[in-house]
Amino acid sequence: MNKFFKWHEEMIDKVSKEFNLTKYQILILTWLEGILIGVLLCNFVF
Repeated sequence: MNKFFKWHEEMIDKVSKEFNLTKYQILILTWLEGILIGVLLCNFVF
């Protein structure tokens, strides 16, 4: 499990450097993505 957490942290660091984003901006983007996916699931699946 620690290997997964380390991999995930490295991926977040790579993406933040590639797109020049802060960790807070990535947090907001993933939160918005979760809301969008939730809305799409509710509209098209349920």
